[in-house]
Amino acid sequence: MDANRMAAVHRHLCIFTMLDMIIFALLMYRFSMVSGPFTEFLILLTAAAICGTGLVWTLRFRARVSSFDHRIDKLLTNLAVFFLVVGALQAFLGISAGDIGLVLQSGLLVLLGFATRRRIATLHHPMFVDWYGSGKEGASKLSLDEVYATCPSCSSLLAVIPSRLSRQDRCPNCDGLLVTISEEE
Repeated sequence: MDANRMAAVHRHLCIFTMLDMIIFALLMYRFSMVSGPFTEFLILLTAAAICGTGLVWTLRFRARVSSFDHRIDKLLTNLAVFFLVVGALQAFLGISAGDIGLVLQSGLLVLLGFATRRRIATLHHPMFVDWYGSGKEGASKLSLDEVYATCPSCSSLLAVIPSRLSRQDRCPNCDGLLVTISEEE
């Protein structure tokens, strides 16, 4: 059962990496429309190369080929930075021009950048690294009482023993509380 949960996390990472690349391609297409023909060609060529490489990396990551978790990490890091920078620039332009639509779009891009950064933390989590490195048939081994859970603050994947959790327990990644008041009741 825990192998199924790790597979679900892995599938989630693959799907959202593909969605991030689609949004990247749409933004690059939009940028190419406001430039000259030569610049348009270069922008579209760059976008095609990045998206093509990202597609191959994502498919290899999905097949759990070794070292592609590191490549997806680099891809997601670059996409997150791209979304944050473009979002900040669009916010500046939207505020300057008084265009509320552009300001809203910039806010969504900034949120997407932060969401992409959060998925990078999953790639670095020791249980995910262990599961990914164990091959297609392997899985991380939990003790008899342990279950996988996510931190309510940062969504990190954790192995916990539910009967031993207390209100004072904290996440090792973000130092947030693992048990909230509403969960205790």
